[in-house]
Amino acid sequence: MRKFWALALGFAITILLASPATAHRRDDGTLRILAIGNSFSDDGMEHLPALLENLGVKNVELARLYVGGCSLERHNHFYNNETPAYMFYHSKAGENRWTMQNPVTMQHALAMGKWDIITLQQVSGDSGIYESYIPHLEELIKIVVKMQPQAEIVWHMTWAYSSESPHKDFPRYDRNQQKMFEAIHQCVKNLKKDYKIKTIIPSGTAIQSLRMSAVNNPPMDFTRDGYHLDLGSGRYAAACTWYETLIKPYTHISMMGNTLRPNAGTKVSEEMAPYIHKAAKRAVKRPFKAREIKGKGKGKR
Repeated sequence: MRKFWALALGFAITILLASPATAHRRDDGTLRILAIGNSFSDDGMEHLPALLENLGVKNVELARLYVGGCSLERHNHFYNNETPAYMFYHSKAGENRWTMQNPVTMQHALAMGKWDIITLQQVSGDSGIYESYIPHLEELIKIVVKMQPQAEIVWHMTWAYSSESPHKDFPRYDRNQQKMFEAIHQCVKNLKKDYKIKTIIPSGTAIQSLRMSAVNNPPMDFTRDGYHLDLGSGRYAAACTWYETLIKPYTHISMMGNTLRPNAGTKVSEEMAPYIHKAAKRAVKRPFKAREIKGKGKGKR
């Protein structure tokens, strides 16, 4: 089935995504990033404004459209019906703090000037089930390209559930974290090929590497409930990964050695921080390779 859709859609998707592999900043030098997602994009982006502030970055605008548990299929439904279903979080360049507007349509966010990068993702329970992407990812890509033809479409590769997660969809992966992790990776490899998406935010790989390291906290595994990331260490790791993937290429400032320590959830200690920085950096370099992180040294920017 996957090969059939790849052949059927390949030509159309190639045309739709025939933009450069790297997005371009606006003439004013501001990089603008919009996420169309759910609670997992909230986890990934929550600490990004604070991280920008910590690193002295003033030329990045962030926004995210949030509906809890929202799949690719539901995003398309909301767009087609112009449903004001989303909570909209916005961080203006230079202010580096979230404000919230509720409710809004997807059209509202897509009409806010030109976005340089727009990120997409699948709902967590379906993230390792490739059939759930078809035809919904193609439809959502068409929507984005129609309204924001200059934007680079980026995929957020999310994480497997904790080893003892109570999530209702965990049995679909035999309640096996490694099986879910590998299934997600295979889906992302498939969509990179089938939909010509070039850039991946490897949050799931960074988290999995931390789970293999001395700083892991089983059975929570960097989550707060078995699937959403811990409000402190988990979200901080994801923010470092988002930053290193999307923002470092523009600022030429790495997040390595940053001194942000979120005051929430499991605290990011001075001992833990180097592990997180290295996990994020290595995941960006090798998105499909999770490995144990050694925490010696703070690293360099």
